[in-house]
Amino acid sequence: MINTKYIKKKIEGPVFSIITPFLQNGKIDYTALQKYINYLYINGAKTFYVMFYNSRLGLLDEKEVLKLNKFCIDIVKKLNKKNIIICAEPYHCSTEKSIKYVKIFKNYGADIVSLIFGEKFYNENQVFNHFKLIHNKTKICLLLHQQLLENGLPQKKPYTYYSINLLDKIMNLKRFVAMKEDAKNEAYTKKICQKISNKAIIITSGGGKKQWIKANKFGCQSWLSGISNLNPQIAFDFYQLVKNKDNIELKKYIKYLEEPFFKIVKKYGWHLAIKASLELNKNFKRTERSPMTSIDNPNYIKLKKSLIQISKKSKIVFEKNYLNIN
Repeated sequence: MINTKYIKKKIEGPVFSIITPFLQNGKIDYTALQKYINYLYINGAKTFYVMFYNSRLGLLDEKEVLKLNKFCIDIVKKLNKKNIIICAEPYHCSTEKSIKYVKIFKNYGADIVSLIFGEKFYNENQVFNHFKLIHNKTKICLLLHQQLLENGLPQKKPYTYYSINLLDKIMNLKRFVAMKEDAKNEAYTKKICQKISNKAIIITSGGGKKQWIKANKFGCQSWLSGISNLNPQIAFDFYQLVKNKDNIELKKYIKYLEEPFFKIVKKYGWHLAIKASLELNKNFKRTERSPMTSIDNPNYIKLKKSLIQISKKSKIVFEKNYLNIN
């Protein structure tokens, strides 16, 4: 029997997305990936998330999707069996294909499988029945990767939100233990937290810790790492301040780390900025697989100067070398 309560208790505070590195020939750099997962763990990470976007599943074929997920499961569990590993399916899957992926990931040893609805939206029954069938035909904890749905009705807006009632129905399925809240709308996030956080873990995405602090007031338990991908200790020090209700120090983390870093993200885009930053702090190269691109050398130099400034300033303020960039 699956202990959903145990899984829910294990997920709090930061969740660390696994970002896939590539070699110059376009192949996945598994050596660098193993070192990076180990780096996250050594610096405190306990919950790891293979996800569609950051893990570049859209650039991989089916064999690679399976191999990447299995590799991450094996490494994470070898480091510590108590670690939590969330696996993920690709964006476009039939219901039967999703069921197949979930069963495979369970056999690999995953704790949770992240599900995303990649088809056009026509009605709520269509969406609910998809997730209900996956739930009923599998035996593992599930996570809903909730984001804007592409509207299939021509007279409607191009994208639509999950209704709160639909989310509630999905999360009432007993093995849906968590939701990645990816709609990036503060008022909407508030409604989700108020309705659902008593039955599932809510993981905010986008907007960083500043957004999460607001959501946490309404029950949100967790957030997806941002700048903390460069050093997990940032997230854990921040989370301890939240527990201590030390608002003065919390504001410093926002002012001297998060806000200046997200100025960089705003300029270059999240995926390009984080990959370049990971190269700068010597985790792995910013190389991507086409058609994904990476920051060119002139902009890389500019980004480096900005990160060095953040690193120097934060080192003075916190007396810790969080970013290790020079």
